[in-house]
Formats: sequence, structure tokens, C-alpha cells
Amino acid sequence: MNHARSEAEVRKEAVAWYARLCSGCATAADHEEWRRWHHAHPDHQRAWQRFESMQATLQRVPGHVAASTLRAAQADRRRVLRGIAVLAGGGSLAWLSWRAAGPDGLGAWLADHRTGTGEQRTVRLADGSQLMLNTRTSVDVSIDASRRLVTLREGEILVQTAKHREVPGVARTDSRPFMVETPHGRILALGTRFTVRSDDVRTVVSVLEDAVEVRASQAPGQVVRLEAGRQARFTAGHVDAPQPADPALADWEHGSLVVNDWRLEDVVGELARYRRGRLVCDPAVADIRVSGAFPITDTDKALAVIARAFPVRVSSLTRYWVSLVPA
Repeated sequence: MNHARSEAEVRKEAVAWYARLCSGCATAADHEEWRRWHHAHPDHQRAWQRFESMQATLQRVPGHVAASTLRAAQADRRRVLRGIAVLAGGGSLAWLSWRAAGPDGLGAWLADHRTGTGEQRTVRLADGSQLMLNTRTSVDVSIDASRRLVTLREGEILVQTAKHREVPGVARTDSRPFMVETPHGRILALGTRFTVRSDDVRTVVSVLEDAVEVRASQAPGQVVRLEAGRQARFTAGHVDAPQPADPALADWEHGSLVVNDWRLEDVVGELARYRRGRLVCDPAVADIRVSGAFPITDTDKALAVIARAFPVRVSSLTRYWVSLVPA
């Protein structure tokens, strides 16, 4: 094992420990185990110190950075959009207006439950199960005598079945299957906690506890079982081989994007999901490697932290037209 790989693995452990301690579920035993890890090797201490330094920088960034940009966000929305039309042309305006309308256009507005850009919502189902909807998400729910079905039209959800939650007054066992359906296939929950993220191209399911079974809609004979700590991507025609799941994949539940050695372009793309308008990364800085935790509830602050830590700057035409470019 070379030094670079060793350093990357230590950094990954530090990120995983941060996610675990900030999850809201960490026990005294977890903190004690972290202390043993921290003291086990100087590399662990150096990695954690770098992580804490980044978090300190995050806390020092004012809540209202880029005041002129924020003022633009508070202005009349139609006037802002007209300004963008003058700068960028009718095609870009049409794209921005569609994004502002929410996920999946009109279909999202007709869904049983939905969230807009940057919004999150918790939905408790009649059987005692719980859904948490992430940004730009829409779902339909159908519960009857024979099944419990959640249809994810678009976006991302965190599912906690009633068996997992052990809701007072609700039976701990339920013979009705609990399923999540996306445009690409179906997921059968086996008394579990898991996330599902779907877009036009594919669905990604990641299991946090217990297990699920995955079937692609056009290949129902291929059944892939995923245990806790595993994830799989699938399209309508195929389910990919299971892979290790990112331990911080559900940290959006707590308002954070936690990344380990991501490309800057991928970080920006993820932050863009929580922000109205257009947020992009210049190709010249796209491959900068980033590790850390960033607030998804305040993307201006997240961008400011990135600009302080790396040779990039935030270029804004308006609040709704932002890019990261070389400093």
C-alpha cells in the first residue's frame, strides 16, 4: 500500500467518523471508539485536525455572504428573470423557469407529496412508516389491504419502515409488502432503512440497515439482494453489481453534504440540487479534489468555504446564475 492510498483511506475514515458523530444517533460508546481511533496513530490526528480546520472555516463564514447577490434573491422574481433573459437569451430563461417550477414539471404538482428546490419534508404513512423527501422530490403513496407502495416520480427519499421504527400502537410485523417503485424498477423492503434516488437515467438504492431486494422493470427475473452498507444502481433493463455504500450518503437528513475526495465539479453539481437557478463549475477547476462537510441549507456559505480553501472564486451574474471559476 503506497503513502497516497494510505492517506486517502485515513481521510475517508475521518469523514466517516464525522458523519457518525454528527448523525444525532452517536452513543457514548461511539465517542469512546472515536477517541481510540483518534489516538491510535498520528495520521489519524492529522487527518482530524485538517477536518476540524475546515469546519472552523465554515463557522467563520458570515451567514449572509455576497450581499448584493442575496439582495437580488429578495427582489421581485419576475424582474430578476427578465434581467437574466437579457443577459442569457430566451433559451436559458426557459430552462431557468422550468427549474424554478420544481421537479418533473406539472407532474410534481399532482403528486401526493412533493418538495421544491432546497426543501425537505417528513411524511408519516398510515402504517407507521416514515418517508423523508429531499430536495426536488415527488412521490405518490398507495396503501391498501394487500400492499404498501411508494412511487418515486423523481428525487430522493429516506425510507424507514414501520418495523424498523417500532411505532407505539402499530404492530411490529406487517404481512403487506413494502415497495418503492421508480421509472426503472421496484425495491422490496425487508424491514429496513434505506435511501432511493432517481433521475431520468437511473435509480440508486443504498441500504443503511437490514436489507432490500431490487428488480429492474424490464428484467424482473434478475433479483439483487442488498444488505446494510451496500448500494446498487439500476436502469429499466439491468441492476448493476452491488458496491459499498458511502457512509455519509444520508447526511442530507441532517443538513450536510459530506464528501471524501470528490471532484469539485461533482460537489458543485450536488450543491446545485439545493439551489434555485444555475450553478456550474468551470472545466479549468473541475478536477480539484475536495473533502469536507458543507451545509446544504446555505449554499452561499458552502461556496464561500470552497472559495477560501481552493484557488477558485464565485462568479455571479445574479443569485440565480452562479459559477465557480479559477481565482
